[in-house]
This record gives sequence, structure tokens and C-alpha cells, in this order.
Amino acid sequence: MNIPLSILKKNPAKCFELAKTTEVIITMRGRQLGRIISEERAAKAERHQEIDALFGSVLFPEEYDDPDFDPNYELLREAAYRDRGLL
Repeated sequence: MNIPLSILKKNPAKCFELAKTTEVIITMRGRQLGRIISEERAAKAERHQEIDALFGSVLFPEEYDDPDFDPNYELLREAAYRDRGLL
């Protein structure tokens, strides 16, 4: 939810109350200045960043690159099951 800086100055309690349920973006003349999020949402976002960083740091050696790998394997398998009436 976008809220002008003037509203934040006039009624900060209302803005912080809104931040409990949604992300509040503070704007001035249509440009984003900052945002207010609840501590709960901030902790959740931090956990997601840590998880993304963890998965982004996993490197596989080239020996794992299988030239016979078919990226459509799951789609082909599902089509075969559907043809046999299993799905």
C-alpha cells in the first residue's frame, strides 16, 4: 500500500498499524522513499534470503553434467501414464 510521507507525519500510528497486515510503501511526489513492514514479515523475508543464498551457493562439478539428460523426462513420463490410463 502506497502512503504519502505527509500522511505518515500526520498519523504515524495508523501507518504502523497497517504495516502489521500489509507492506506500507512511503512515497514523496510519487517516488518511493522507503517501506514499513512488520517484524514478523521482516524475519520471514530474511529467512527466504538465507535459503536463496544457500541454494545459490551449491555448485556441481562438471562430472554431474549428463549428456543423456532429457529435460522433458517428466512430461514424457506423464504422457505415457496418461496413454495407459493411469492418470
